[in-house]
Amino acid sequence: MADHIGATYGPEPLAFLAASETELLLSGNRGTFRFPRAAVLKLGRGGLYPWCFSSIRIQHSVAGFPAELQFKPLDAATKAVLGQLKSLGYPAR
Repeated sequence: MADHIGATYGPEPLAFLAASETELLLSGNRGTFRFPRAAVLKLGRGGLYPWCFSSIRIQHSVAGFPAELQFKPLDAATKAVLGQLKSLGYPAR
């Protein structure tokens, strides 16, 4: 998990992402963030830092949260996770 201030790192899971048709939940040692589905503006491939494009970038409209957060799946391909999020109705690319 990264928030443009710091990032988690290591072979063990340090954050998790859960999704339902109504909200995304991202939780880790950088904080816990709940995003109502209507507040999720775009989900797509993360940037170069910190994980060389292998993360998922969450762009949202929730006041008080970092403008962009990133999550790196450990045991799944980024494209597969984005596909699942898209099937739940999220704006995933």
